Amino acid sequence: MAATVEVGTVTTGAPGTVAEVSNAGTPQNAILDFVIPAGATGPTGPTGAAGATGPTGPTGAAGATGATGPTGPTGAAGATGPTGPTGAAGATGPTGPTGAAGATGPTGPTGSAGAAGPTGPTGPTGPTGPTGPAGTAGEDGATGATGPTGTAATLAVGTVTTGDPGTDAQVTNSGTPQNAILDFTIPQGATGSPAPLSLLSAYSTPAQSGASGDALVFDKNGLSYGSDISHTAGSSTFTINTPGVYAVAFHGSFSPASGANFPQTMGASLEQNGSVVPGATSQYIFHTSAQTAALSFSTPVAVTSAPATLQVVGDGGSYLYSTIGMSIYRLGDVPDDDT
Repeated sequence: MAATVEVGTVTTGAPGTVAEVSNAGTPQNAILDFVIPAGATGPTGPTGAAGATGPTGPTGAAGATGATGPTGPTGAAGATGPTGPTGAAGATGPTGPTGAAGATGPTGPTGSAGAAGPTGPTGPTGPTGPTGPAGTAGEDGATGATGPTGTAATLAVGTVTTGDPGTDAQVTNSGTPQNAILDFTIPQGATGSPAPLSLLSAYSTPAQSGASGDALVFDKNGLSYGSDISHTAGSSTFTINTPGVYAVAFHGSFSPASGANFPQTMGASLEQNGSVVPGATSQYIFHTSAQTAALSFSTPVAVTSAPATLQVVGDGGSYLYSTIGMSIYRLGDVPDDDT
């Protein structure tokens, strides 16, 4: 089962204290309680205007003055000695004692306090100071214990459908998030334009004579499409003007010329630039002058460098040939790994 995380309580802490996060649940089903300190108190707003001063209360009556104490008696002065010759000064008589101070009179009663004047109106509240900076983030709590291993999810491929050309590809889950089954819709590619047709055919119907090593002559051209292949009527040479892979098909009727020695092995081969193309040879063994044989071959030819020449060359002595025909088709480009 997947672990869950819930938010529990969120408490505002005192400014300057450390933020706290605690788990009130279990490691598998956590309930996180947050304590987030408040920002420091902003500066105090300006003091509002002072209210009007209330009236002064009446002055209380003064207390009575206490009586003055009696003055003590003054001591008697010492007698003056007779006048005689100047000699030592006479001794000063003793000072009489100071009389005791009179007792302090009692304190008069305190006058009653005047009535309090009315309180002036409270000045308007000053604007709130700006919010103090946020407290520093608390340290990360300790990593909780690893929960039990959940059930492994599965993934399977469901249906694969071919969509219409130009539509969007789609992938949908027909299963569950834990056990997914993915269904694919893959658009079909747009139909490409067909490659332009490229071919040439040539033939010859009247009987012609030939000898070993002669190239057969095609006196007429048939169908011709494109410029990859060219042939001049009445010649033996076909020219390949564009590199590529070509299909070549040949057929014709052959018979021994007069004066032939039997048995006579006669053949016809396709040559590319003067060399026999492997697998493009047809042969027949004649035993009498009355025999006629149909020789034919069909083979692919790779042309890696243009222009290139193709010819059908006879072999095996003197012979007669007629109703020959050859068709050449361009199949496509030479693959890179074969060049």
